[in-house]
Amino acid sequence: MLKWKLMLTTLPFVAAVTLIKCVLEFGVKYQGTVEFSDFGVVLTGAVFLTGFLLAGTMADYKESEKLPGEIATTLQTLEELLCLVSAQRPTIDVKVMQQQVLTLTDAVHDWLVKKITTEQVFAALTAMSQSIVELEKQGAGSYVSRAAQEVANLRKSVSRIDVISRTGFLPPAYALLEVLLGMIVALLLVGKFKTMIAEFILVPFVSLVNFYMLRLIRDVDDPFDYARDGSKNGGAEVDLFPITEYRARLAGRLS
Repeated sequence: MLKWKLMLTTLPFVAAVTLIKCVLEFGVKYQGTVEFSDFGVVLTGAVFLTGFLLAGTMADYKESEKLPGEIATTLQTLEELLCLVSAQRPTIDVKVMQQQVLTLTDAVHDWLVKKITTEQVFAALTAMSQSIVELEKQGAGSYVSRAAQEVANLRKSVSRIDVISRTGFLPPAYALLEVLLGMIVALLLVGKFKTMIAEFILVPFVSLVNFYMLRLIRDVDDPFDYARDGSKNGGAEVDLFPITEYRARLAGRLS
């Protein structure tokens, strides 16, 4: 059902355009003034710009698909390194180390679903770094340095997600595409079609394609648009299951 979410939420816009066309056609008796074939150049321009924007946003999207898996891998590597530290220093409780990783995992996940702020997730990363510093003071060995590097890798992934989520792809291009969409809708309303069948096939179809593609590009542009309950606000969010599944495995080891 999720794959149809964007389509279903686009249909009201298409229905509105079609309804206005019906009112003009049957209520006002307005038959149109511009031949449909005359504004093909506008449709072509919209197709070109849509393809350009979609290609640009897809580059970030493909990278975003990898990030949850990389975060989960980094967290598990960090856990294993801290377990090795505990093995070298029996005075260091391995359960305490795993609990700290679990707390950090929860912080990252809560940040992704907008339960905590960016400042709070970076504070959690800083707290983990400080714990590693304390282990270094206890002479925990080379594994501590490697654990510090994993925290740095995790911070890098979090920063990348933050940039992707908060930065739109070429806002001026979006502005032009929105103007073209407005022109297409206006031309459809004043357009003259050879037959009524063609009119009421082309008006909904052209409206659907252009509204849908604009909304799809906006959706793809933020692949981490999650609600606080973990649900997806759009239809193109990347899956977080690598993080949630790792969290479940870690919680199982602790219990």
